[in-house]
Parts: sequence; structure tokens; C-alpha cells
Amino acid sequence: MNPSSPLRKFATGSYFLVLDNLVNFVIGAVFWLVLAKMVDPVSIGQSMVVVAFATTIIGFFGYGIQLTLEKYISEYNARNMPHTSRRLLKSAIKMSLIMSGCAALVVTLISPQLATTAYHDESISRLLVLIILTYFPSQTVIAVLVGAFVGAHMAKYAVLGDFIFQISRIALVAVMAMSNIGAFGILVSFSISSALALAISYFYSLPRALPKLDSKDEANEANEGIRHLIKFSGLNYFAVGLRTATAQIGVLVLATQNFEWAAFYGLAALISKVVGASSFSVSGALLPAASEQLIKGDKVELSKMIDTAIRLSIFISGFSFTILVLEPSYFLNLISYAYIGGASALRILVIMSMNYAVSAIFTSLLNASNRMVDVAKIEIVSSVIVIVLTFILIPTIGLEGAALAMLIGSVCTLILSLAAIKREQKLSISVTNLLKPIVPIAVALTVGYILIIAEGTMVGLVATIVAYIISSLIYGVIKKNELRELFGIVMHSAKSR
Repeated sequence: MNPSSPLRKFATGSYFLVLDNLVNFVIGAVFWLVLAKMVDPVSIGQSMVVVAFATTIIGFFGYGIQLTLEKYISEYNARNMPHTSRRLLKSAIKMSLIMSGCAALVVTLISPQLATTAYHDESISRLLVLIILTYFPSQTVIAVLVGAFVGAHMAKYAVLGDFIFQISRIALVAVMAMSNIGAFGILVSFSISSALALAISYFYSLPRALPKLDSKDEANEANEGIRHLIKFSGLNYFAVGLRTATAQIGVLVLATQNFEWAAFYGLAALISKVVGASSFSVSGALLPAASEQLIKGDKVELSKMIDTAIRLSIFISGFSFTILVLEPSYFLNLISYAYIGGASALRILVIMSMNYAVSAIFTSLLNASNRMVDVAKIEIVSSVIVIVLTFILIPTIGLEGAALAMLIGSVCTLILSLAAIKREQKLSISVTNLLKPIVPIAVALTVGYILIIAEGTMVGLVATIVAYIISSLIYGVIKKNELRELFGIVMHSAKSR
């Protein structure tokens, strides 16, 4: 594969975003799993509620800008307009700081009423103020910078920032563990680690990803209007914000019933995210890559990207999907026997995660082809369904109700996204490639289930992985030459860091 080819750039970007999501999901899960052994479930639940609240607000004020930068910085760079890319980034940072400041002020004022009315715990108010004044602004700016890094095909800097955040957080908790760490200590680790990650991203990574340019050349670039940017950002602000709120609603509502339920569900959700890590990474790399190819009018390369994205992302996700569907209680028991109560919810959330991950690929393609209205409609419909069902099902079913609401919403998102893609003439999706991984997954689940009953958990799980790899190769989900090529990309990317 030509090192400068679009497919190579897409694959390399996917590699770094897979690495980024592994850093976030795996190390992030380890962080919470270690805490679960050190701290009581109530403190874990309180921390998760406060972080979920902040993340929901960031969804509306940061992640929408992130998508805009991913799309338009790649397009401007493809059109040789680097000055416009930097102007866009500067405007995005200013906008995010202004909006996050306004949101922080509002939340600070209403936090006492929110804590006592919804959660019947005054301590939540102090925790909310802490996280909203420290963690929230820094994470909002980081979200903007990550969009710039991905759009500039420099996703390795997104990995670096997230790695600093995750490792710092674990180190701080380890130090604080010498005393009696509670919800306050956990959230302090979030705030300090986020500030460190922001400093590294802004002062070290940004000058390398988007270096300063000679202002004399700026006059030679075409003067782009901002109406199309506002249109894209506005729609995505609402859509991405709702999607983020949907992901956090289970923890937020369960905590009104019981903080321990929030902890059980939150840990199950964290583990399930590992399933969709590769597909979410591929979708992140696909947005700038597809936007670039649509600008160039290269439908052949775009078709190859889509085909590769669907097959390989589902193939990679299939490993964690099969073993978590088979034995969720085995992994929860490694944390603590008390968390086994979340096993059924984890199994449901694993299936949900796979649905949302594939939908994310379709959503990136729709955004790349300027179908923001369709993306917004899909997100609104599915998010409203999840939020309404969450409030209905949690009081009657509990943990499983929150997970079931998410599963129904994910199925809705997948169906609507695929239907929207089918109406797009510039994009072609192979239904065969989409359905092909189902056979190896079914084979692996069957083999694993039989051997778990006959020989035990460990033998069954190992056999599941082996059966999945062999059946994927036989059925053509993954090819030997693709494995060699992916391995070469990984090795080349690792050496270049």
C-alpha cells in the first residue's frame, strides 16, 4: 500500500484512534475497577453521577465542535488552506470557553436544588461545583483539540493527551489511597489529570499538529464564509449532545433510586464500551478521510475505505463481544462478588455497544457527505426513545431496564442510519460485508457455550477466541494479506512515534 494513499492515511488514523480508545476504555476501566476494590459502591456511584453530569454538558458544548473540526480541517487541508484551518481552531477554542463558562455559572447556581431534589444528598452539590469549575472547562477545550488532531490526520496526539490523563488519574488515586479516599478525592484526581492533559495537548501537541504559518501567505487563500460551519455545528451540537446525554442517562436516573445501582450500571457500561472501541475509532478516522475523498471526487478509494471499515471494525469488536456475551458474570466477579448483580445488564449493554459502534460508521459517512439533517433526526429520535424508556423501565426493572432502554435505542439508530445511507447516491454500503461477521460470531458463541458447560469457563473462553479467528478467515471476514498489512501499519506507526 502506498504510504501516502488515502486508504493508508485512513488505516493509520484508525490505528491511532483504536489506540486512543483502548487507552480511554481499557485504562479508564482499570481505574474504576481498582477503585471498586478500594472504595465502597456508594462513593463510586456518587463520583460516577457527578462525572456523568459534567460529561452530558460537555456533549452539548464540546463534542459538536469536535466533529466540525474533524470534517472541515481535513477539507481545508485537502484544498491547501492551512491558515483557514488555524482560524477555525482559534474560533472553536474561544467559542467553547465562552459557552463552558456560561454553563459552569448556571450549574453552580442550581447545584444545591439539584442535589437535594433529585439525589437527596447535599454532598452532591459540593462535588458538582468542584467538577464543573475545574474538570468541565479543561475537558471541553481538550475535546476541541482532539477534533483538530483527527482532522489534521495527527490522531497520535489525541492518544498522547488521553494517555497523560488516564495515567495521571491512576497515579493520583494511588497516592491518595494512603488516606481515606472518597468521592471528593476521586473527583480531584479527575480535575488535576485533565489540567495536565490540556497543558500537554496545547503547548506540546498543537504546535506540531498545526504549526504556525507565515501570515504573508494568508492573503493568498480564499476567504471562506462561516454560514456552512454554523449550520454543520448547530445540527451536530444538538445531535451529539443528545447522544452523550443518552449514554449518561442510565447512571443519572439510577442514582436517584440508589447510588450502588449507579455504580453497578456504570461499571457494566464501561466494560461494554470495550466492544465498540474499534468501530468508534474507525468512524472517527473515516469522517476526515471520507470528507477528503468526496472533495476530490475519488469514489473508488472511498468505496474501498467503507468496505474495509465495516469488515475490520466488526471483526476486531467481535473478540470482546463474544466473550462478554458468554460470561459477563466471570469478569464482574473479578471486581467483587457484589457486582455480579450487573451481569444481565452487562450482557445487554454489550449487544447495544456493537449496534451503536456500527451506527457510528454510518453517521460519519453521512456527516462527510453533508447529511447533517439526517444525522440530527436519527440522533433525536433514538435519544428521545432511550430517555423516555429509561424513566419508564428503571422503576419497574432496575438495572436491566436502563440497559434495555439503551439496546432499543441502538437498534433504532442502526436501522435509521442504514436507511439514510442507502438513500445517499455518493456512498455505497455492501449489505453482504455488514452481515458477513455474523456467521463467525455465531460459530464462536456456539463453540464457547458448549465447552464452558463441558470443560469450564477458561477452556470455553479460549476456544471461543480460536473458533472466532478460524471461522473469520474461512468465511472471508478478514484476509491473511489484510492482517499482514494491518500488522505493517501498526509496526510502522509504532516506530514513527
